[in-house]
Amino acid sequence: MFEVLSSKKIYHANTIKIHDTQIENSYPYVVRAATNNGIKGFIVDDPTFTNEKNTLSFAQDTFTVFYQKQPYFTGNKVKILKPKFAFKSPKILHFISAILQFILKPLTWGLGSTTESIAEFKFSLPLKPTAKIQTLEDIDFDFMHTFINALMKQTIQGVAQYCDAKIQAAKEVISQETPVQKDSLF
Repeated sequence: MFEVLSSKKIYHANTIKIHDTQIENSYPYVVRAATNNGIKGFIVDDPTFTNEKNTLSFAQDTFTVFYQKQPYFTGNKVKILKPKFAFKSPKILHFISAILQFILKPLTWGLGSTTESIAEFKFSLPLKPTAKIQTLEDIDFDFMHTFINALMKQTIQGVAQYCDAKIQAAKEVISQETPVQKDSLF
């Protein structure tokens, strides 16, 4: 399902200038971090050493998997998972990265992995109702896309409800305050 690739060039954090925000001609620097999409910061270097966008980064020691939407550089022990299927939507790679993150959760830091062992990871994906066997053509990519859309919509609705509740609570507090007479201000 994925081709497991080594980074085109490995960057060591103690030997490069890392910017906190993306500046002109910089690219994300993806390391073995478990947060912020694995991005430690941004570095400027020859773009021919960037890894392809629309791939998954896989941290070998921390077992974290993230979708990378733009070309990126990597630190040590980060592999690139390049889809063998036609890229249709970032949402599909988000779906797959969430599944991989879940199945890799029991693995601990320092356990390590190799290119070969990464390629052997087994996981299940939704299949089309008409699927007879499990091939790339039988994977239901449309379902994954729709499922992520539904989760995003549900999250947005939850945020909107939370904001509405905060506004309503503020209105109630304001309406309960005792008004001060203008004459008593001086």
